[in-house]
Amino acid sequence: MASISELENQAESFSRNGDMRSAERVCRQILARDAQHLSSLRFLADLALAGGNFAAAETHLRALLRQAPENAQLQSRLGQALYRQGKLHEAARAYQDCWRANPRSKMVYLTLGCLHLELGNIDKAVQVFSLGEGVAPDLLSLWRNPQTNPAVAQMSKTAWQALCRHHTDLHVNTVAALESTAVTARIRDAVWPLADARPVEYEHPLQRAQVFYIRHDESPAFYDPGSLPWSEQLERQFPAIREEILGGLDIQADGRPYLRDSHRLEGAQWEPLVNRMNWASVHLYSGGVANQKVVGKFPKTLAALDQVPVATRQGKPSEVFISVLAPHTRIPEHYGVSSAILTAHLPIEVPAGCGLKVHEETREPRAGKLMVFDDTWQHSAWNESDSPRVVLIFELWHPGLTAAERESVTHSFQAREHWLQRRRVD
Repeated sequence: MASISELENQAESFSRNGDMRSAERVCRQILARDAQHLSSLRFLADLALAGGNFAAAETHLRALLRQAPENAQLQSRLGQALYRQGKLHEAARAYQDCWRANPRSKMVYLTLGCLHLELGNIDKAVQVFSLGEGVAPDLLSLWRNPQTNPAVAQMSKTAWQALCRHHTDLHVNTVAALESTAVTARIRDAVWPLADARPVEYEHPLQRAQVFYIRHDESPAFYDPGSLPWSEQLERQFPAIREEILGGLDIQADGRPYLRDSHRLEGAQWEPLVNRMNWASVHLYSGGVANQKVVGKFPKTLAALDQVPVATRQGKPSEVFISVLAPHTRIPEHYGVSSAILTAHLPIEVPAGCGLKVHEETREPRAGKLMVFDDTWQHSAWNESDSPRVVLIFELWHPGLTAAERESVTHSFQAREHWLQRRRVD
């Protein structure tokens, strides 16, 4: 009787010469003597998949997985075999196991997400697609690349369309559920340009809110601070604010680069600012969450802002930070996040040679003099001096929004944030 080693050599020789039937026969002889023989199980699984015998492939793959349960490739192939038999729920579980074994594989997010779509689990599918985009930022745009495999491109496009449809429905349904019908039309028609099923039609080519876009009857580049009833009181408190900020500012201990790898700004012009402290910030609030490490250092500043209609999340200021722009540094032209808000600058320390351009208007910052502008217009800033530029920056509600509309916008953002927080693959 031939030894297993001799049978292995026979099977390899048959396979190398293209005699798959004989190779299969020998592999079965090996398995009759060693039911866990890896190379024979792998050969028979591959042969069954290629020949469309998916039930046999499942049997062999399950035997392999009993020996290597965390093998992502085997889990993926098992998912394929189950899917081709119409066992969609079992296939989904196999692809989830594949994801657990290799959560960095972008294809598992597309495959599992599309499988959830077939099962009618739309919300779960979109959760998977969204998480996959976090792993591979190009995942939902692969379909735009003509070099992408057609099958993968179709999956990517399906995922992108499902994500846009889901996010649009989430916004529209959230707004519609509010009791105040007075806000429904304009806020319902607001779009999320990064992922919205509806066309995004900006009113001006140089005014492009990047995340949330509401149409306003009027929104100039700069707003006259004198038209804002709270501005004079804030400026009167400037000496105390300046003293507190310059005394408490520790950019090395508390600061971070304003731009990190996750930024969405496109172009090589941003590279000198990414992950570098030449444009740094110390956030007191970000996304409505207080930076407990630093807020205690600036009580007078925050007390002064209590009298200002700052934009809020969860009842807290959405964003308040101290911006430090290094000497001889320029922030390239870009667009802001949301047309629901305006941006306010209170210059703290501004050497000569600093500037701010919004749309077609350029202004020179002056210490203690408030600057309020709509940052959805193309804008840029610079510091051509030999000293740092220090500015207190915070967000205001756009004055064109009613209280009911502000509430509606807040609910839409909260719904999106809640959805993002509960995303799971498994």
